[in-house]
Amino acid sequence: MTHHQPEKLTQILVWIGVANQLMTTRFNQYMADYDLPLPQFSMLNHFSRNPAEGCTITQLTAAFQANQPAITKTVQHLLKKGYLDVQVSESDRRVKYHYITEAGLQAHSQAISRILPDAQMIFADWSREDVDTLHQSLFQLKNWLDDHRDTVAKATEPESPPR
Repeated sequence: MTHHQPEKLTQILVWIGVANQLMTTRFNQYMADYDLPLPQFSMLNHFSRNPAEGCTITQLTAAFQANQPAITKTVQHLLKKGYLDVQVSESDRRVKYHYITEAGLQAHSQAISRILPDAQMIFADWSREDVDTLHQSLFQLKNWLDDHRDTVAKATEPESPPR
């Protein structure tokens, strides 16, 4: 296992957080006129990867690592818009599966089309190699985080300053 410079790792984590905040704000500004905030887009994105697969609220809570009320609220908004449909399990009437609708797939596709020009502008001055490197690095980071959702290193006590 490689031990990296703490200052560099701190910078990386801070920059990921800053980039996330800036992109969230940018996305929400872009989508304000279309009434599709980022949490709803993210859920449509999740469902659009496998449209035939239904998800329960519990499964969505685990996938998004969010609390049940937040997931339920987002699902309710998407149901009202007709972007999701709900079906009761035949084997257990208490279980409800949510599916993306054709309108939900279309809304997701339109949202992607709306944000692509901005993405082109953001990366316009980057070389193809730089974009490929970022793509590969983010893919590696995403996969590690996804595979290690329940793995968290124990914090160590910071050294006390000299007296």
